[in-house]
Amino acid sequence: MIRRPRNDRPGSANFRASIERKGNPAYLAALRQMYSTSKPARIPDNWRDRQPDPATYYGQHVAKLGKPNGTGWAQGVCPFHDDHNKSLSVCITGKRGGWRCFAGCGGGDLVGFHSRLRGLDFRAAVRELLEVRG
Repeated sequence: MIRRPRNDRPGSANFRASIERKGNPAYLAALRQMYSTSKPARIPDNWRDRQPDPATYYGQHVAKLGKPNGTGWAQGVCPFHDDHNKSLSVCITGKRGGWRCFAGCGGGDLVGFHSRLRGLDFRAAVRELLEVRG
């Protein structure tokens, strides 16, 4: 016996508003509200090649960024917490632009840094980074 999802049964509060049913009006209205369209913009396949140079990006967004060491990592002041010492390391070589805060803020790549800095989700952060580059 094939059963319907629990939130799509008649009598439930979310009947006909199930997110699993992509063609329903509630789902499309939620997409229109979030993205101003019923279909979110697709991220291009070559988005990683088109993101900004990590050295330029981190130079603009990290205070007191020093010169890179032999492996391409530079130290600076972390923008995610009140810091007076250089506790943030960023990789300014390569395409991913890794970062790591040794005071406990975490780490990741350039998109993760931009996402956390601006408070955006992944797609919005990638779109914004691609617009910066042009």
